[in-house]
Amino acid sequence: MSHPLAAPSSISDRPAWRLSAHFFRALFDFGVLSAAGTDSLKHMFAGAIGGFVASAWLMVIIYVSKYLGLWFQPSPEPYRRALLGDDMFMLGAAMLVGALVTLLVSSSLFPDERDFRILGVLPVKRSVIFGAKLTALAMFVGAFIVLTLGALLPLFLLTTRNPWGEHVFAARLLAWLVSSAAAAAFAILTVTAAAGLLGLMHSSARLQAIATSAKSVALGALVISVPFVVRLSDMGVAMASGQTWLLLVPPAWFVGLERVLTGAPEPWFATLATVGVAALVSVALVVAAIYAVLFRDFERLVLRPPVSTPARAAAGSRRLSKVPPSYLAVRLFAGATLRRGALQQGVLVGLTACGVAVAANGLTGSGWPGAAMWTPFAMMFACGLGVRASLALPIEHRANWIFRVTEDHDARADQLRAVNDVATIWVVVAPTAASLPVLWAAIGARAVIGAVVVGVVGLLFVHVVLLDWRRIPFTCSYLPGKRFIAQSLFVSAGAYAVFVLTGKWILQTTISSTVGAITLISLGSALAYWLRRRRLEAWTKRPLMFEDEFPDALMALHLWQ
Repeated sequence: MSHPLAAPSSISDRPAWRLSAHFFRALFDFGVLSAAGTDSLKHMFAGAIGGFVASAWLMVIIYVSKYLGLWFQPSPEPYRRALLGDDMFMLGAAMLVGALVTLLVSSSLFPDERDFRILGVLPVKRSVIFGAKLTALAMFVGAFIVLTLGALLPLFLLTTRNPWGEHVFAARLLAWLVSSAAAAAFAILTVTAAAGLLGLMHSSARLQAIATSAKSVALGALVISVPFVVRLSDMGVAMASGQTWLLLVPPAWFVGLERVLTGAPEPWFATLATVGVAALVSVALVVAAIYAVLFRDFERLVLRPPVSTPARAAAGSRRLSKVPPSYLAVRLFAGATLRRGALQQGVLVGLTACGVAVAANGLTGSGWPGAAMWTPFAMMFACGLGVRASLALPIEHRANWIFRVTEDHDARADQLRAVNDVATIWVVVAPTAASLPVLWAAIGARAVIGAVVVGVVGLLFVHVVLLDWRRIPFTCSYLPGKRFIAQSLFVSAGAYAVFVLTGKWILQTTISSTVGAITLISLGSALAYWLRRRRLEAWTKRPLMFEDEFPDALMALHLWQ
């Protein structure tokens, strides 16, 4: 029998390897999923990868006609300009994927309090813990970057072929891979540096909510930037003419690096490459400094004192003391979790940002002011998806026994009424407030009636968002990817189209007729009130759900009730 502290016989037995494998597996459950939920998430990842690759091939088909037209031009200049824009788009896509993935796992970028309390008492060097953490994250993020570059490779091959012999294929491929890796590394290190600075803030209990909100805002900004990354393909002319404002566009830096690596003589590309390399080195030094500080003062920065309840929260509780305690408990619990829970807040803000991105893309396009008629409903649809997905995510699924043993039939309606109010605030109030200035710019004073109509449609949409809802927020286990991802996307796209087009038609109809607006607002409000009363009554008859189920699970019909 070997001594427990004897040297490991193989690489897989070494502490660094085992910790790296443990940290890598932990990245697939976000710390909130059960074993079944983790397996379901892996299947969803596999489906998402297939969809991503299929989308990349679809993009190749779209670009074929573009480059066929360019190849028949008498001069190579149109091709060169188009290639600059498309290279900027491909590098921007690699940067966006790297930043998004890194931000999603930002809570695991550095060892945390749990790592310290569990591993600190073991005979494991601190350098091993930090190294294992970095290795796991490099493998996780690197896998997504390799996948992105592999999906973009067919598009790269298409854009490289040309009848003028503009490039040596091997040199261009090597330059593209190096510049793509540098661009992705810059995005990853930038997010890591920001997360590290927020982590230093997070060591103060009062700044935890600020740090969490900052990460959510960053996630929303990245999601909103997706349409603008797609539009990078249109910047080839600006890139070719050397417009100096491109010095503020990071993908342009690495296009310059790519051109320098292929031997382009233009000083403009050398300037861009210099800025890109300097930025990459700078963020790398910042990340190294943050890791050095955390490595040196790990215990002091990670271990936090107990958080005391702010006086204003207690005062707020006293103001709400006249409402039922069961309602107040769920309302405050949901609000506190959405303020402090990084995952729950990130999902809410991220999905909402998808609606903002679609709306911004429509409003900045050529369809203004007609886009103002449908963008409020695009935002509302995304807000509905976001609030339902966020409230469904558990904080710690193994702790839901507390809610099971305290479930009270008489308090269930008040508990779920709090869920209804939280959903109403996010689905109705937020999109309506955002739509008012947009509608005012498009139709003037009639925007007031339009905003009221948007609010009434939102009250009706709340019923759809909470259809079959039977959970106290953040207490039920969660199974992601319960349906085939293509099916989910197809159903979501169809529901989005129906909802947005219907909402647009209602809004256009009502703002053109005062009588029609009054009629629709009255009938819609009455219907929304009736649906809410019916939903509250239904919630009293069915028990709460604490274990998520697949769609093919046996369903209880409750025919005896």
